[in-house]
Amino acid sequence: MQDLAQVFGGPLALTSANLSSQASSLNVQEFEDLWPHLSLVIDGGPIGDGQSPECRLGSTVVDLSVPGKFGIIRPGCALESTTVILQKYGLLPSHRSCS
Repeated sequence: MQDLAQVFGGPLALTSANLSSQASSLNVQEFEDLWPHLSLVIDGGPIGDGQSPECRLGSTVVDLSVPGKFGIIRPGCALESTTVILQKYGLLPSHRSCS
């Protein structure tokens, strides 16, 4: 993605390929109806195990605005692994976490 940004000479807008409030896509074929509205689709392969409902939860979003602390804004599919990594590096959960 960094190489693409460099080639295009500026930032790229990246977003989940699904309509608001719908389940997250796990492969590019699942949002094929949106392709005509997109400038570019990059197929990096399927995401996660399509049989696992947790894979459709979307991204885990973390607030790192308070030094030494983290807050979970949206739990998402990587909540447990993200929390383990953050705590491994000494960050503590803030009281503002919604998890």
